[in-house]
Amino acid sequence: MRILTGGINHESNSLSPIITGEDDFVVFRGNEIIAKGMSPEYSSTGIIQTLRSHGAEIIPTVLARAVPNGVVSAAFYQKIKNEILDRAREALKEGPIDGICLALHGSMKVQGDLSGKAADEVSAEGDLCTALRGILPGVPFTAALDMHATITPDLLEAVNGFAGYKTAPHTDCLETGEKAAEMLLASLGSGRKLYTAYTGIPMMIAGEKSETAAEPMASLIKGCLSAEKQDGIQAASILLGFPWADSKYNAVTILVTSFEEAKNTADRCARDLALSFWRSRGDFTFRTECYDSRRAMAAAYEAVAKGERPVFVSDSGDNPTAGAAGDATDLLEAIIATMDQADGLPTPLLYSGFYDAEAAAACIRAGENAAQDITLGGRRDTVNGRKIPLRVQVKKTVRDFGPYKSGLALVSYRNLLITITSKHIGFGDEDLLPALGINAGDYCLIAVKLGYLEPCFRRIAARAILASSRGCSHEILENIPYKKVRRPIYPLDPDIDWTP
Repeated sequence: MRILTGGINHESNSLSPIITGEDDFVVFRGNEIIAKGMSPEYSSTGIIQTLRSHGAEIIPTVLARAVPNGVVSAAFYQKIKNEILDRAREALKEGPIDGICLALHGSMKVQGDLSGKAADEVSAEGDLCTALRGILPGVPFTAALDMHATITPDLLEAVNGFAGYKTAPHTDCLETGEKAAEMLLASLGSGRKLYTAYTGIPMMIAGEKSETAAEPMASLIKGCLSAEKQDGIQAASILLGFPWADSKYNAVTILVTSFEEAKNTADRCARDLALSFWRSRGDFTFRTECYDSRRAMAAAYEAVAKGERPVFVSDSGDNPTAGAAGDATDLLEAIIATMDQADGLPTPLLYSGFYDAEAAAACIRAGENAAQDITLGGRRDTVNGRKIPLRVQVKKTVRDFGPYKSGLALVSYRNLLITITSKHIGFGDEDLLPALGINAGDYCLIAVKLGYLEPCFRRIAARAILASSRGCSHEILENIPYKKVRRPIYPLDPDIDWTP
């Protein structure tokens, strides 16, 4: 049994001015996927481990991953697509290929047109899977998807079965890959065809209102798990779409994969889950208290004064892990306007951080303990950021951090510590602050460019405050001037009436 695998994983924020290119991706080719590309948090890991444990011959193509960012360079996407297709053709010369199982995101967007269609009308994943289907017609095809996947008709037509993450923050990536591989193997082993029921819901939702540990998502996910216990049902997934991509098919989707003989059950489950979701639409709220940047900082200072430590403030409108530029300055300006209060804190106010390659490079060149004049922010997101001049002291520098080989700098300005990165990476990475010699738990007040707190921060937070700051991942969707999203849609059109 020969199974083709690989994938491309990117969450594309079309509101961001950045074009995501080759330097932003980590790419593993062929056997590198198995030798180097295995990581506990990847769905590709679950796919490969499951296929291997069942004795399948794994045909690895290409696995490309990047931190969420702006839309992807057309040239880079085409290069990766062609490599995957070429490897599939070469493998086919060596013998029959029995199935395909890919690790995908589902909300990757590419600059310009794809296969003759406007990019907002077709997903990169749908384009890739359609091309693969052309080479391997008729073989079972499954895919693991991110919970924030956007489902397009071409993707539905090309792929037989889907498994989506059931946790946000995403802690079940490996298990989702396992599920996608198990569905494929079950189909191949029994000779039964897979069928996917689809129900689209005219609704968008910010991820920070849909953490799965909180209601209503906790109960809705339980509904998916209950559906999966019914005869013939292989996977039930709630896919939320990605609200910071202005595209035609941006909406919440329910997908239920079954064997064909259980298609009526799958259709019913998809409708029931969609109806439950729709009925809960008014219950989706921020799990943490939410204010604009200035009120968020006022609440944070007050909490510290009352002895709550550490207090976290999420700079949610400029969250790189939602594809924002990472250099908007709304929250930084609120902090600088209140520096007298920051100076009075018992520990420095820690801010992680800023994507500013030029500032990072200047600090790394200057070296530790040097004084350095920099401007911070506003280089890429010039709408929501401006260049802030600061004279800082360089406290610590790191070269080639993490898989994206980012430079890091830790600098101080009065009683403010700021981390600066040379690459567009996520500030929720639990290894980033320790690489700079920082233990977040030692600080009374921490600002971080995130939405919901990642587990490494949530575990230690005495209080979490969401700043609805200005940026390319602005949390108040009603304030975003969408041009391509199909209307009517909730919450942009709050009075919409809908039944599945």
